[in-house]
Amino acid sequence: MPRNIDWDTIRAEYEAGGSQASLAKKHGVSRGAIQKHIAAEGWTQDLEPAIQRKVAEKVAGVVAACDPKKKAEAIDAEATRRADVVQRHRDEWDEHKEIVDTAIGTKDFESAKLAKITAETLKIRQEAERKAWGIDTQVAPVTNVTVSQIGGAQATVDEIRSVIQENAATPKV
Repeated sequence: MPRNIDWDTIRAEYEAGGSQASLAKKHGVSRGAIQKHIAAEGWTQDLEPAIQRKVAEKVAGVVAACDPKKKAEAIDAEATRRADVVQRHRDEWDEHKEIVDTAIGTKDFESAKLAKITAETLKIRQEAERKAWGIDTQVAPVTNVTVSQIGGAQATVDEIRSVIQENAATPKV
């Protein structure tokens, strides 16, 4: 009668760092049989993918053997959380636009510097946050955009440049 060998368990233990010899002894199989499975199925002892998968499951609150309804609910909840992050990022850029508009309207050099520093800070923080949340993990293809497509964006850049140049030339008392 053929033995019932749990190759999934052996694979999991091997990929978690178990040695071939110890697994062979523990599960009552030959080391050669384990080596054949390693070669045929591409088992690796690189723990990083397994760890990342487990972390993703824990963060999402999903276990591998859960029912489809629970899994769908967890995916929906995670999608909602990520969408909230993206919406907050958009709101922050809307607030930043107000700082830029004020700097241009008042021709205030200090406000223009604040706008620049704020933009850099937002960019750095939001990029890190998107990485932490797993948002935008794939890089979008680069698209060439001309000024005529933007519709007036060049005038805004020129206005900012003009304000900065005017104020840089004016000595502060």
